[in-house]
Amino acid sequence: MRLPEADPAASPELERAFAEFRRTRGIVSNVMRAFAHAPAGLAALAELGRYCRYDTALSELEKELVILITGRGVDYAWLHHAPLGLKAGLTEAQLGAIRAGAVPEGLGPAHRALAEYVFAFATLRGVPESVFAALQAHYTPRQITDVNLIAGYYLGIAATVIALQVQPDPPEAVAEGAAFHARGQR
Repeated sequence: MRLPEADPAASPELERAFAEFRRTRGIVSNVMRAFAHAPAGLAALAELGRYCRYDTALSELEKELVILITGRGVDYAWLHHAPLGLKAGLTEAQLGAIRAGAVPEGLGPAHRALAEYVFAFATLRGVPESVFAALQAHYTPRQITDVNLIAGYYLGIAATVIALQVQPDPPEAVAEGAAFHARGQR
């Protein structure tokens, strides 16, 4: 990583932020450590991330579609979320399509509309009216807002991973984070 490691022992505020992150995710991932020089910012980011993972009005499959599409070009995101996408019901072929930048085959109309919307959202060039109308035909205003919150959060995380050259977490940390999520803890 491009920044030096922050020492939680030197900052009670950082230790509290790390403790809260461990409580809600089981681990403090390398990407969250990248924000450690701004403990209050890390705490705010962790709270938004907790909301995105546990409190939205979207299903696990819908959340993972949003996350995988926004993070498809970032190995760090893929390492963490491709296994969760499989657990949520995506197939290897669907993951391959997402990774290649395509809406996967075999999605129902609502999930197809969601995928098309997130692909458009992630370009940062606007969402065509027809794509938004298709999403709106299947999702409530609350759900659409949640889609935007998740996509925005993960676009920011992906940009940080790239800019700060955040290294992948060790496999055991990825597995512990996935197991923690699977237990539904928060």
